[in-house]
Amino acid sequence: MYRYIVARSCGKVYTLSNVSTLNGRRLAHRAYSSGKIPQFQEAGFGKILVILTPFAVGGGVAAYASYDKEFRKLVEDNVPGADKALKILLQEEKPLEDLSKKVSEYTSVVTGFFGGSDSVKEEPKPVKKEQYKPPVTSTPPSTKPTQKPVESSVPTPPLAKPTSTAKPTKKEEPKAEIPKPQPPAPLPRDVSELEKLAESAANTAIKHYQNAVKILQGYNEDVKRIVEDAHEKIDHSSWVILKNKTSARDSAVKAAESAANEAKQAIENIEKSLYKVDSKVPAEAKEVLKNKVRNYIDSLEVAKKEVYNAIESSDLTEKYWRNIETARNHFIKDIEDLFPNVNFAQKKLELTKDEIDLFLVLAHSKVVALQKELQKISTEGDLRLRRAIDAIRGGGEGSSDAVRAQVQYEMEKLKREIELENQSKMLKIRYEAEKELRNSLKKQAEAHLDHVKEALEVKEIEMRRKFQRELEEKLSNENANYKQQLATMIGKIKGMDDALKARADSERSAHQAQNLWGACQALWSSVRAGQPGVSWKEKLRPLTHEIKAVAVAAEGDELVAVVLKGLPEEAIKRGVYPEDALRERFIKVNKVAHRLAMVPEGGARLPVYLLSFLQSMLIINPSNAITKDELQDKPVDFSQFDNFDILNRAKYWLERGDLTQALKYMNLLKGASRTVSEEWMKEARLLLETQQAANTLMAHAGANSLRYL
Repeated sequence: MYRYIVARSCGKVYTLSNVSTLNGRRLAHRAYSSGKIPQFQEAGFGKILVILTPFAVGGGVAAYASYDKEFRKLVEDNVPGADKALKILLQEEKPLEDLSKKVSEYTSVVTGFFGGSDSVKEEPKPVKKEQYKPPVTSTPPSTKPTQKPVESSVPTPPLAKPTSTAKPTKKEEPKAEIPKPQPPAPLPRDVSELEKLAESAANTAIKHYQNAVKILQGYNEDVKRIVEDAHEKIDHSSWVILKNKTSARDSAVKAAESAANEAKQAIENIEKSLYKVDSKVPAEAKEVLKNKVRNYIDSLEVAKKEVYNAIESSDLTEKYWRNIETARNHFIKDIEDLFPNVNFAQKKLELTKDEIDLFLVLAHSKVVALQKELQKISTEGDLRLRRAIDAIRGGGEGSSDAVRAQVQYEMEKLKREIELENQSKMLKIRYEAEKELRNSLKKQAEAHLDHVKEALEVKEIEMRRKFQRELEEKLSNENANYKQQLATMIGKIKGMDDALKARADSERSAHQAQNLWGACQALWSSVRAGQPGVSWKEKLRPLTHEIKAVAVAAEGDELVAVVLKGLPEEAIKRGVYPEDALRERFIKVNKVAHRLAMVPEGGARLPVYLLSFLQSMLIINPSNAITKDELQDKPVDFSQFDNFDILNRAKYWLERGDLTQALKYMNLLKGASRTVSEEWMKEARLLLETQQAANTLMAHAGANSLRYL
């Protein structure tokens, strides 16, 4: 198995001389590349003192509490949880004892057949063999035992160095069941019942013996198979499985012995009770039962002998694999002495080239030594065996030769052990020498490094001074250039900022002028014309929204604020009739005023109304309602005009869209005609005021818009 490890680790086999040469060439490199020994200041004595102080204080408190009961009571009253802690520290209670026992029982059951636990503290004790006495030959009862699982309560054995998890084997072993001790039942006095009881006790014990034999045989086969597989597969968990198999074997043997002892005790009690059976039972029946009891005892002895034979074979097998494990652990110990910082439980070892060379030297020396010993043992063993056989056959002096051969064999065995120990010591000495050489080379390298470090420090100071001077000069030049560029950039940025602000103000004012013009246009449209196709009575609507829009668009404009403030309250809340509505309404007002032209302002009798009506029917409207002198704006005497002339002239100007001139003529009416026209004149006056404000706002908005074209 170790040769296979070497072959897999390096893929080549170097000779001892070549490996020694390579090892000598690389010693300097290994010594220089190793780590530096820490100084005394780096040991961290203060940290250790801080860590150990609480433990020392706690131990002192516990010791004094065990001596002084009053101090202990004081600590328990003032410190929570101190009662249980002191009991555990002073070993007055063992809370983990029962738990550890249960865990040990369960883990032994599981790991006994599947290979489990990582760390166990006790080795399984070997089963003590009883002196065998040949029994009287008799025919054992023909019973086929049924296999039952073994519940092991023996703790699992300690594990080897590798920490890999053991896998369960494919073959399941028969398990023995440890019978629980029961109180002895009262024996019956009937012969048939005694016979059944004896047969049952014997069969139970024989079943346990047969089960133990099967487990021991399976243990031997498993040991051979695992050891052979371990040489090929190099599975470290195999040794853990072997130790757990040993624990399961011991449990099965104990179960068989316990069952056999109970069966023997039961049979002896039955044999004694034969004398107490009713006297009416024939003597022949009693004698037959006695013979059967003896046969049962003989069968138990035969089964017990088979178990002891299997135990002897199992002991040899166990000695075989334990010797293999001892050799393996010895080899691992040598490797760990050479490579203390390498974890050999890893699947892939990270070794340097020098460590591989040293490993090959160790492996090669081990292989050569073992080959020599094997040849020597095989050669001398045959000769000693022949001498021993001849001595046994001839007797006399041959017996002394056999003794001498045995003594010589033991001496050579001791010699081999001493040689192995010396070889291990030589390897350790070699390792220490190499370590000392590395330390000396390290010190020389450190001295050289100190010298180089001092020279570099002087050179560094000189170069740093020169570099600092050049750096200061360049920094001053760059600082001046930077300030100049920064001043230029600040001036440009300020100019750009002013230009952007002016442009933003201009765009904001232009946008505000556009909004104002739009709002004034909406107000003008609302005043100028109403909704088409609707009666003049329904064209009246408030101007609140249009006026608010104008106020929002011209926020901060004093002229707009004064104009809006001068608008009539009635026009804002109620609204005004547009021109088309007033023109439509004027038709009705004109008709009524014609009919009441002769009626005075305070009213008159009915005949006056009739005469005024007839007059309006008889008067024909002239084709030219206004003279040329009036059109040419010449002086005219308006006192000569009657109501008919005034109404004709107002109609003339209203048809031509001059509401202002029409209102002027309507103000000249007299009598009842003026009274009926008063409401129309009021609405016309309100409309003209609103139009005047809208025209003013439109003119102002247009003037502002022209500034941003």
